[in-house]
Amino acid sequence: MKKIKLLFLVFILFAGYFSMNALAQEAEIPTMYLVFEESVSPANMSTFFEVQSNALEQMKKHDADFTFWTYRTENSSFYWVMPLMNFASLDQFYEKSMKLQQMMKEDGYDADKEFRELSTMQSTIILWSKELSYHPDGTMGQSKEKPYCEWSFCYMKSGHEKEASDAVKKYIDFYDNSDIYYEWDIYQVILGQDTPCWILMVRAEDEIALRKLEKEISANHKEDMRKLWQNFAQHVRKIENKRGWFMPAWSMNLPE
Repeated sequence: MKKIKLLFLVFILFAGYFSMNALAQEAEIPTMYLVFEESVSPANMSTFFEVQSNALEQMKKHDADFTFWTYRTENSSFYWVMPLMNFASLDQFYEKSMKLQQMMKEDGYDADKEFRELSTMQSTIILWSKELSYHPDGTMGQSKEKPYCEWSFCYMKSGHEKEASDAVKKYIDFYDNSDIYYEWDIYQVILGQDTPCWILMVRAEDEIALRKLEKEISANHKEDMRKLWQNFAQHVRKIENKRGWFMPAWSMNLPE
């Protein structure tokens, strides 16, 4: 399968390995993630949905020991987000992956043939920032209740990370001293193109709910929001925004 082969390559390069047993240990919550962005031509989208669904059924049939969250974006692409627990046990991971691929072939499933010319892939490794993310009630991570997602890719000015961190902490101070419930995650790209780059991720029940909340915040705290934004924006070269939706049916082995 094309995704499995890409996993082999990236893990060989960076020696990343994760296991479900490690995910079950509270002391080892993953903070680093391997992200594949898979781009699909709009003309191929219906075929891709069918082929990808069949591929996932094959993986489940053979008890694939992979964990990933899947998102569909507004730009005909998909994110496959996989936790990296540590940099050990590469041989074990490679052995399991090769065994899965072989079992699928013996079962008559040729992923190379199925996915041929359907999509392209690029990979990134990101690091979750506990310090700069904000979850006032302590609940974090992806849930089915909040499938709508927005990502802001903030390409930072080189050397401005400390000042940008201080600016984000001012946002946290503001929300800590208000009665507004607003939460987010910040990820830092550690291996990818056009770095330094921070990714701001927010989640909601749907886009309408998110826009309503942000409109209320702006209406009641317009001047505060303006100052906070100006304090952060001076450390950013450019921002690219993207919308998307969590796909639990295409995700696998998620921790409960």
